[in-house]
Amino acid sequence: MRKITLITGAGRGIGLGIATIFAKNNNDLILVVRKKNQVKNLLSLQKKYGVKIKVFVGNLKKESFLNKLKKIPKINNLINNASGENTKSFTNVKKSELHDMINVNLVAAFHLSQIFAKKMIKKKIKGCIIGISSQLGHTGAYNRSIYCMTKFGLEGLTKAMAMDLGKHGIRVNTVSPTKTIVNKRELIKNKKRLNFIKSKIPLNKFSTIDEISSIVYFLTTTSAASITGTSIISDGGWTSGK
Repeated sequence: MRKITLITGAGRGIGLGIATIFAKNNNDLILVVRKKNQVKNLLSLQKKYGVKIKVFVGNLKKESFLNKLKKIPKINNLINNASGENTKSFTNVKKSELHDMINVNLVAAFHLSQIFAKKMIKKKIKGCIIGISSQLGHTGAYNRSIYCMTKFGLEGLTKAMAMDLGKHGIRVNTVSPTKTIVNKRELIKNKKRLNFIKSKIPLNKFSTIDEISSIVYFLTTTSAASITGTSIISDGGWTSGK
């Protein structure tokens, strides 16, 4: 029987990469996106890999949408990939931006994890919950105060969930990339900034969507059966030291 994997933020970038690798490996998918125009591309994976795909379009900050997802009967893997970004200096962050960042990056991940952990326990499914974190869940950065706050929070939540859910055979981890190019136009538009970022990475390279997607998939396999409560940091050595 195929496993069922739910992925949030699946419409583009890392989320789309994760959806693709799970489809390639014969998982049926439940995909959560913000925009209707992302649906067609995702459904093409269904025909290409011969798996079942259901797409939900909505806002994870809204309780009504979470209640809709709550009706999904069961899953084997939950990938909390949806995430917001903010690049303002600490003193310039607005209250509304703070609340939005917390609700998308942390609160939604908490609620979805709780909803589906309960279903896994009830159905005796030894599943996986994986959060897409960041190197900035492990180290601070200029102009990233509320982003760092939520990613550090996700790391703490992951460790605590792993402790509570381990007795049920549910494993909880994060994957923490460094800068990942999700739009090639960025290589032209932000060349100076990207060169500066790359200079801080010992391997002198960015993470790739394929790398991150492969790590996420690995964490759901039997090869990772003893890995829980931790983060795989794919940052090219950024957090190793100065």
